Amino acid sequence: MPGRILIVDDEQAVRYFVARGLTRAGWQVDEANSGETALAILERHSYDVMLLDLRMLGMDGLTVMRQVKQRWPETRIIILTAYATLDSAIEAVRQGAFDYLNKPCDVSEVIACANRALSKKEEQDRQRRLLNQAETKLMVEAAPPPTSPAVVRSGPLSIELGARRVFLAGQPIWLTPTEYNLLEILAKSIGQPISLDKLVQEGLGYGPNDPQLQETLRVHISHLRQKLGPGYILTVRGGYVLASMPTIPS
Repeated sequence: MPGRILIVDDEQAVRYFVARGLTRAGWQVDEANSGETALAILERHSYDVMLLDLRMLGMDGLTVMRQVKQRWPETRIIILTAYATLDSAIEAVRQGAFDYLNKPCDVSEVIACANRALSKKEEQDRQRRLLNQAETKLMVEAAPPPTSPAVVRSGPLSIELGARRVFLAGQPIWLTPTEYNLLEILAKSIGQPISLDKLVQEGLGYGPNDPQLQETLRVHISHLRQKLGPGYILTVRGGYVLASMPTIPS
């Protein structure tokens, strides 16, 4: 079943014809005529796939892609450009693009590529769910006796460290074991930046200096942000911080 895609291109004709083809193929399509507009849309909506032009007025495609991979790592990015070079293709793949298409290309090729990107995302989502289920089962089996919880608060967010419970405005929030572990590490040093290496080692249980594991970490942080809402977990240079005084949109 096709998913949701954001077309980012400053050429209206390209957006029109590609959007029409994807819509007919069952995709839910939104459009942005600049990188700045695309990032603003992503603040409000999530997408399975982004179709991104490399050369646009204002923010260029590689800059947009870097921000999307950092803030919304689950979105698969397909590059679509009329200015293809070997260097630009290598850089796009290095930055994490799923695929790279040259303009002009047939809309059917775009649809096929988007479908492949969605299939890859769904398979990775399925594997992550299975892993989370296994982690939950192991955590339940190895759960220690209950103790009086120490509570860390960030605005309306409360983390009961001993009881491994999280509440937002008094309502319980369900987290996977990995998500809770990461939040607890941040909570124990609330207001202080925690490095990516420390979160990978203590939160995921792996050694540092592995870019692939850092990408996995970003996915878990993205899930936490979706469950808690904006303003709590902030990105800082080299890591993340749990805000002691969160700025929560009204």
